[in-house]
Amino acid sequence: MERFYIFYTCLAVYGAAFAIESVPALADRSISLPIILGSIAGIGVMSASVYEMFTGSPSDFEIGDIGFWAVVLGSVGFLSLQLL
Repeated sequence: MERFYIFYTCLAVYGAAFAIESVPALADRSISLPIILGSIAGIGVMSASVYEMFTGSPSDFEIGDIGFWAVVLGSVGFLSLQLL
């Protein structure tokens, strides 16, 4: 599997974790600035990642090893903390 798809899938998972945590709180009418910003950011990151996966070119994808692994391990760590 190419790094392009792994990178943007991890970003989409990261955005989904923010949205999954924030959107139900908004549905319960517990409105505060951090919850609103979390839901907007989560949906935005998820939407941008999916858009880039469908329209971007894997051959033009350039990212260093440190940045790639930071996103992959960060999203896995953040998702595991959300599950606890």
